Amino acid sequence: MPVNFRGAAQEYPEWSELSHYGINHLKVGDIVQLHYHDANEYWIIISGKGTCTTEGDTYEIGAGDMVLTKRGDEHSLIVTEEMVAVYIYGIMPEGGRVGYLFKDKGAAQ
Repeated sequence: MPVNFRGAAQEYPEWSELSHYGINHLKVGDIVQLHYHDANEYWIIISGKGTCTTEGDTYEIGAGDMVLTKRGDEHSLIVTEEMVAVYIYGIMPEGGRVGYLFKDKGAAQ
């Protein structure tokens, strides 16, 4: 079974269909600003609740939900109940950037 260890300098093996992943621990009232990514991003909500906006639509999300935001589509989150969420980036195109990208700033953060 192939294994990728998180501490391995963020270099993903050829067999991986992921380009980045992690776990967020968010508190009530936390706001993730409107941003986008250079790859598709998936959120899997482990616990908690929030209101997310993606592709111009707003959703109430909670434990067990998964959200897909396509590459280049802006999305945001307001946490309404302490949340643990896994985020996963899909395949990154050549020259793609990891991190939050902002249409008005263009820079990764």
